[in-house]
Amino acid sequence: MRLNQNTLLLGRKVVLVPYTAEHVPRYHEWMQSEKLQRLTSSEPLTLEQEYAMQHSWREDADKRTFIVLDAEKWQAQSAAAKESCIVNLFFTDPGDPTLREVQVIIAESSCRGKGLGAEAALMMLSYGVTKLGLTMFEAKIGQGNEPSLRMFRKLHFEQVALSSVFQEVTLRLTMSESQQRWLLEQTSHVEEKSYRGKLTESC
Repeated sequence: MRLNQNTLLLGRKVVLVPYTAEHVPRYHEWMQSEKLQRLTSSEPLTLEQEYAMQHSWREDADKRTFIVLDAEKWQAQSAAAKESCIVNLFFTDPGDPTLREVQVIIAESSCRGKGLGAEAALMMLSYGVTKLGLTMFEAKIGQGNEPSLRMFRKLHFEQVALSSVFQEVTLRLTMSESQQRWLLEQTSHVEEKSYRGKLTESC
């Protein structure tokens, strides 16, 4: 994550900032939810383990991890906003440097259904194409997670595999020239700025 540790991406609805140690307590609180554990195939961790995980992600050259913030609240420097979410972009296969998996988690229920996840995903895809030279993306979604399946399909991902054992659907997006033009049009408003740790608890 070191390559994006000072990168801030500003969209219309969301701001993406690096996942830092100051986000860990809130993230740990959310991940006590059995529903989120099930949706993300995660095991519950102690707070100390969560800090260790954040540190390992920070040091991992393969990962690009951002926290999603509400753009309006962030620009207003609202200290009242306490929700935040997380987005991950990381290698699925170290043997294929053109392919990465995209994972979007909107942990705070009040933030769902507002298009925040879709814009965050588009911003991450654009970042992957323009900054990392990626040409393929994958998303692995639980079969019962209809909102996420619908969102990724709207972003032109197509199903390539279904695991009955893990109850998981694998979707893939291959960046053809037309797909790349569409993606860059969808994210032409996004600004890249230098991150300096401005009010990070919002969504």
